[in-house]
Amino acid sequence: MNTVDLKADIVPGEGAAGFQLGVHMTQARSIFARVLRWDSARGPLRDAVAQCDGWLMAPAVSAQGERQGPSFYYRRGAVELHFSEQGTLGTIAVFNGYAGTLFGKIRIGDELASVTQFCDVFFDEDEDMHYPKDSAVTGLAFGAEFEPLARAPSQRIFGIYIFNQPAAA
Repeated sequence: MNTVDLKADIVPGEGAAGFQLGVHMTQARSIFARVLRWDSARGPLRDAVAQCDGWLMAPAVSAQGERQGPSFYYRRGAVELHFSEQGTLGTIAVFNGYAGTLFGKIRIGDELASVTQFCDVFFDEDEDMHYPKDSAVTGLAFGAEFEPLARAPSQRIFGIYIFNQPAAA
């Protein structure tokens, strides 16, 4: 895990961009050696991400009563890595500028409907995300329009999210 691969396959619940879910931040130390640190006093995070060609780090935050670890953004937000408070990689998100494929076929910018050849999707209004429905595919979500596929059948994928599935209790 010493380089970012913008053409790596996207594997639900496992990894993307040359990163594996569940690894500790210390295993990626060489990649983050030249990281810029975001400071909220310099403006919104989204603006800083859009202007950074290398790595940008946003420090740990508390959200919805839960503490989260740092997040790292690469190449104007083409890749996002979100770590837990314990320092393990919990979510990898890819956006415009990422050239790898999901299922060997699905890319950023494709129609969300193309995913249905692999699994049905449902829209979660609380999270504004599209997830596989009743499928063996886990650890996967899509960013597209904030509407169910049936209401907006030609919507395009702007983000693909890979994450660890929580263990069943």
